[in-house]
Amino acid sequence: MKIWWQSSTPIHRLHDYRTTLTAHLDSVKRPDTEIHINGVDDGSMDLHYNAIVAMNSFAPGGVLNKMIQASEKGYDAIAIGCFLDPAMQEAREVVPIPVFGLGETSMLAACMYGHKFSGVAFHAKQSQYYDRKAFEYGLSSRHIPFGDLGIDFNEVQNAFSSPGQMRERFISEARRLAAQGAEVILAACATVNAIIRRENLKEVDGALILDCNAVLLKTTEAMAELSHSIGLGASRRLLYQRPQRAALDDWMRIYNFRAEPQLSS
Repeated sequence: MKIWWQSSTPIHRLHDYRTTLTAHLDSVKRPDTEIHINGVDDGSMDLHYNAIVAMNSFAPGGVLNKMIQASEKGYDAIAIGCFLDPAMQEAREVVPIPVFGLGETSMLAACMYGHKFSGVAFHAKQSQYYDRKAFEYGLSSRHIPFGDLGIDFNEVQNAFSSPGQMRERFISEARRLAAQGAEVILAACATVNAIIRRENLKEVDGALILDCNAVLLKTTEAMAELSHSIGLGASRRLLYQRPQRAALDDWMRIYNFRAEPQLSS
């Protein structure tokens, strides 16, 4: 089984993050699973701005372009390793293989492990974005507004070598959210999750800290297997109705999408 893990960052430039993430995913994957960790060809790491999320998602060499490449190269499924779920619905529309996002998958899983969930983003603008996503996914009645660490994505990278401050901030926010009734708390960023998992944080004040990266990988493996064994796939009735191949080729040309991954990714 071949899984394409798609980051919304130029992860080839983030050595600590890629190394930590690779080790964690390798520790939980099936023996026969091959994981290709991929980022955008280039892009800003100011991911708390919605404009940057959009540009990293849809620019040539960006998230959507990369997921089309994954489908063309014969991967079995795509895991979007970013809690923002960038280009997830758009990818489901244009590729035939299963596509799962970190945010949606984690929120749905959280509903199976507790009645109310929340999470900790790295920045307040992102926590607001995740609150909107919970509403979009129909989970408002199960969700408590997300908290945040009060830092940007560049500062998150410092925690790979000095995790103490992030750990304490995360625990403080988790306690606040647990006091509001959250039973499951999500590390609402694949990078933050990688650090929190390495720190072995599994619960705070009785609230479960869900390992979102592991949940995404194992869900993607299972759904890829169901795709092969019983043909399970996205409904093509309305939301994920696919364009004709000629139209997709035309879009790729018009928007200068790349047919091949760059070597650095």
